Amino acid sequence: MVALRFATDKTRPTTLRSIVRCVDDLGGATAEFLTDRDTALMAGSRADGAPIYAPEWLDVAALLGTRPRACRPYRAKTKGKVERVIREVKEDFLAWLTGQVLPERPTLAWYDEAARRWATEVHAARLHRTTGRVIGEAWADERPLLLPVSGRLIGRMEGQDTLVPLPEPVRGRQMPAAVGETVEVRPLAAYAELAR
Repeated sequence: MVALRFATDKTRPTTLRSIVRCVDDLGGATAEFLTDRDTALMAGSRADGAPIYAPEWLDVAALLGTRPRACRPYRAKTKGKVERVIREVKEDFLAWLTGQVLPERPTLAWYDEAARRWATEVHAARLHRTTGRVIGEAWADERPLLLPVSGRLIGRMEGQDTLVPLPEPVRGRQMPAAVGETVEVRPLAAYAELAR
């Protein structure tokens, strides 16, 4: 199945926000998330070509409950899975969009809604080239396997910090740190005392 969101820039925060919205549109996150080697998601590559993911992308992926995976460079088998969606948007969605009645001043929200309509009315009605199944029917079978997106994560990505403050330490133990929070590094002996 396909999910599509529009944006006016390609910054890391915008890309991550769009990913969370798309995953929510699809009904949840898969165990693995295959992406292109986009600079919004990667901080570089190691000498062996292995990706170095941006810390923000790792944080979002962890909150979604998915494992990020980047296409290997110059490998058509995995790269094609990512590029196929782009081709479908260019060749099919845009052609479908030309037949729609556009408002005088379309907004990003209007384009997002049009993309959702195209995905459910046009894309989902097709036969998948590899499996031969109707995409919408296969999606209905697979959708329950997804991990739903937390409303708190969506709120945070939209700039509405809906996270409640952490409670006071319980019985002298500190609560776990939030994702991305800097924590104090303690010697191992300190942890042995906590385990008693």
